[in-house]
Amino acid sequence: MVQLRMSQSMSLLERNHLAFQLTPISVRELLFVTDLPCDVYGIKDGVFELVLKRRSYINRDIIKGLIQAGRFELFINHGERQKLITYHQDNLRKLTRSLSVGDPLEKGKKVLNLLTINMEYLYKDPTNDETLSLQYQSAKNLAAFLSANVDLHEPLYKSYIQMKHHFIFAQPLLSSLFLLGVLKMSHLFNAKDVENLFITSYFKDIGMSAIPTEKYDQMEISDEEKKLLSRHAMHSANILQGRIQLGPQYLTIIENHHSFSLLAKDLDYFTPPGNKGEVVAGFETTLVCVMDVIAAMISGRPFRPASNLFDSLELVKALISEQYPQEFKLIVTYFKNFFFKK
Repeated sequence: MVQLRMSQSMSLLERNHLAFQLTPISVRELLFVTDLPCDVYGIKDGVFELVLKRRSYINRDIIKGLIQAGRFELFINHGERQKLITYHQDNLRKLTRSLSVGDPLEKGKKVLNLLTINMEYLYKDPTNDETLSLQYQSAKNLAAFLSANVDLHEPLYKSYIQMKHHFIFAQPLLSSLFLLGVLKMSHLFNAKDVENLFITSYFKDIGMSAIPTEKYDQMEISDEEKKLLSRHAMHSANILQGRIQLGPQYLTIIENHHSFSLLAKDLDYFTPPGNKGEVVAGFETTLVCVMDVIAAMISGRPFRPASNLFDSLELVKALISEQYPQEFKLIVTYFKNFFFKK
C-alpha cells in the first residue's frame, strides 16, 4: 500500500487517508507558477513525499530538476485542485488581455502553453461555460496576435513543440497555427474570416473529450471507443452550439473536418462509416482538414513515430491537388518557407 512520508507523529490511518485525497497533475501545470497555491507531492519507492510546499517560488530550473529526477507523476490534494486551475486561468486571462505589451515572442510562448494547459481543463469538463468562454476569448485574442506577428510563427512553433504537451491538447493549436499562416499567405480572407477559421480549427476536436485522455496512448481501443471517436466531429459541434460565437457555416466545417482523413491510417477510426471516400466541397473545410492531417502526421504518438513533412505533403497532394491545384501549391510554398527558410 502506498503511504505518505510525513512526520512520525502522523498515524498510519491518517497517512492512508491522505493518500486517498491526492489527485494527479501534470508537471507542465507548474509552468508559469510563481506562487504555488497548494502543496505538491511525488512518489519515490512507492511512497508519497512532499516535493514542493505551498507558496514555493517555481522557475524553469526547479521544473527541469523535477523532470530530470523522473518526477513525472505529481499529486495535489483533491480539494485544492480548483486552486491550481483558477491560478492558471487568471494568468491566461491577464496575459491575453495584454499581448500587445512587452516582448511579443515571450508573450506568445507563454500564451500558447497556458492555452494548452487550459484546454486540458476544458476536455475534462467540456460543459463548464466559464472554462469554455475563457478558452474562446483567449484563442480569439491569440488569432489577432498571430495575424499581426506572422514572423513569430516559426520560433513560437519551435519553442512550443519542445514542451511536449500531450498530442490531444497540442494538435488543435498546431493545426490552427499552420492554418492561420496559410490563410494569411493566400491574401484571400479578411481578418474576420481568418479569426473565425482559426477558432473553428482550434475547437474542432473538443468532442474527443468523450474519452479519457489516457485512452489515446493505447495501441488499441475498444469498438465502443472507436464509435465514440468516429462521432467526435458531430459531438464537437453539439458541445459548441450556442455557446461560442461561431456561425452555422463554421459548425458545418467542424462536423465535416474528417471527411477524407481516413487516408491517414492512424486517423482512420475518426471517420464515420457513411463518410468514407467522400470529400465535402468547400476549400475552407478542405484546408481545415488538411492542416489537421499534417499536424497529426508530423507529430509523434505513443503508438507510432512522426512522419516527415515530405510524406505529409505527398498525402495532401493525393487528397486535394486535382480539385485544388493552385491551393495545393500555396500549401507547399507555405511549409517550404516555414520549415526550410534560412
